[in-house]
Amino acid sequence: MSETVDHLLIACPFTREVWFRLLRRSDWLSLAPNAQSTFFVSWWSTARKQLSKANRCCFDSLVILTSWMLWKERNDRTFDRRVRTVDDVLTRVYDEITDWFQAGFRCLELVLCKLGRLPGRSIGVV
Repeated sequence: MSETVDHLLIACPFTREVWFRLLRRSDWLSLAPNAQSTFFVSWWSTARKQLSKANRCCFDSLVILTSWMLWKERNDRTFDRRVRTVDDVLTRVYDEITDWFQAGFRCLELVLCKLGRLPGRSIGVV
């Protein structure tokens, strides 16, 4: 399969596992991409419409931050020959979410609480 943005962000088995585990911990497992999800933007658009408008900002931010971390992982693998596990990538995603929240991006509070990373406290990955 050719390396497309859709493959990197939604179709790759490694990426699917990241999304599955992240969204399961966030209580949004039903929104995780499945085998029929082949286009990133279509999946994202469909998934966010299943949430209340109040939760969409949090979900959108989570998708953007996770996509950024997946892209950075791809670049590390390609250019630096560094390979991380799903757990390693998830830890980096959780840390990035925490950093954004601490920088004032308050719409991430919902997901931080669900991840067990309450503001001012950091709890290890389960």
